[in-house]
Amino acid sequence: MIIGHTSPYTFLEKAFANKQHQAFLLTGEVGIGKASAAKHLALSELTKASPFNANIVQQQCAAGSYQNYFYLTLIQDEDGKQKSEITIEQVRSLLSRLKQKAAIQGPRIVIIDSIDQMNRQGANALLKILEEPPQDTFFLLVCHSLGKVLPTIRSRCIRVDFKPLTNEEMEKFSTVQGEKVDKEVLLMAAGSPGAYQRIQQAGGVSVLESIRKLLQMSNMNDVKAALQDLLKQSDDNFLGYLLHQLLYNQALKNPATYAESAHAVEKFMFYTQGTHLDGAHRLQAALLLAKTPREAAIIYG
Repeated sequence: MIIGHTSPYTFLEKAFANKQHQAFLLTGEVGIGKASAAKHLALSELTKASPFNANIVQQQCAAGSYQNYFYLTLIQDEDGKQKSEITIEQVRSLLSRLKQKAAIQGPRIVIIDSIDQMNRQGANALLKILEEPPQDTFFLLVCHSLGKVLPTIRSRCIRVDFKPLTNEEMEKFSTVQGEKVDKEVLLMAAGSPGAYQRIQQAGGVSVLESIRKLLQMSNMNDVKAALQDLLKQSDDNFLGYLLHQLLYNQALKNPATYAESAHAVEKFMFYTQGTHLDGAHRLQAALLLAKTPREAAIIYG
């Protein structure tokens, strides 16, 4: 079930029906439902043409065994840790499979989640097939950050923009999930079902209250201990996101006091993503900036 996104989803349905283009770039913020919409559309289109019933198509797609469905995303390394990028080896495997004749009638659909997490070698290899895509093969490229996508790939795709859900749509989403609607969690999620689920998984209102308490602490030993507990529930990127969201929502009410802090934390979390800083130290620095944003030079050196 797709909640919201009526306009982009309808556009994609019509584009598939007309078969005037084969590659689409689904843009928008992380967690708002781009990949879910792509999967829903793929299942719908594959089922229409499949000799099998909808349940079989759905089960095989979920298992990665339906031969006309291809889903590329981050995989785990030998140690069980998630890799930081979609690799050239993954793309080469995809291209090899696409060169083979389709075993099942109907379209073949490729979902890449997300294209901005693909390394440059993989992106260049993918570009070649986007220039001359196989007949009746469609590409749905999920994109969280347009600036990280090669201009040559962007130019070969139809861009389809997805917007955050409205408050009403978010309430409907939480109701469908069978959860009690929590207004504060909905506010922090900022129209992102993915963010809403992650906040709930991390503790819901309690994790937000924990971050507020961190902002009030002055003893660094207490801060370290509290951060270690929080990092057992979620990662530093997401906790930094919640810290920023709390400050941002306060800035909407009192910009003179909180706007600078919200900006400083957002900038710091962005520029330190993927660096050598461990989660606890990174969040400690973010909390310092939240309290004293004008001392950013101490952090950046």
